Amino acid sequence: MVAHTASVARPGTTSAGLLVLRLAAGGFLLPHGLGKLLGWFGGPGIAGFAAELQHFGLPSAPPLPLLLAALQTLLGLMVVVGAFTRIAALGSAAFLGVTVALNLSHGWFWMHGGIEYPLLWSLASLAVALTGAGALSFDALRGARLGSAHGH
Repeated sequence: MVAHTASVARPGTTSAGLLVLRLAAGGFLLPHGLGKLLGWFGGPGIAGFAAELQHFGLPSAPPLPLLLAALQTLLGLMVVVGAFTRIAALGSAAFLGVTVALNLSHGWFWMHGGIEYPLLWSLASLAVALTGAGALSFDALRGARLGSAHGH
């Protein structure tokens, strides 16, 4: 039998694919966090984010909006650079999972405020959490240093 070339990974393609997935998953979360934290990219800033939390009936007293915005920003950045990736991506998936839960009543399509878009990014983050960062990451650099420090 002849092996299908599509099923045979070429050296580096898996790590490159994981890098693209991390850049997408973390890169889409990061500006949303910065929008809440600093008001960048047309985001609401801390006061506006507190109002959004209150609109959904969630706790909004200081310092919670600041902490959540900082956490979202940090998680996105960690996924992008591949630092403590599995934990950061799992946190990102959970963060986005809350967005999914808050928008369930709006149905599927994001254009109507539904869950389609946040669910996509939650699943992308979950995929990163399950696979890890790959070779093109701070995690891989940290692992290489730890391995050489322990004589591996």
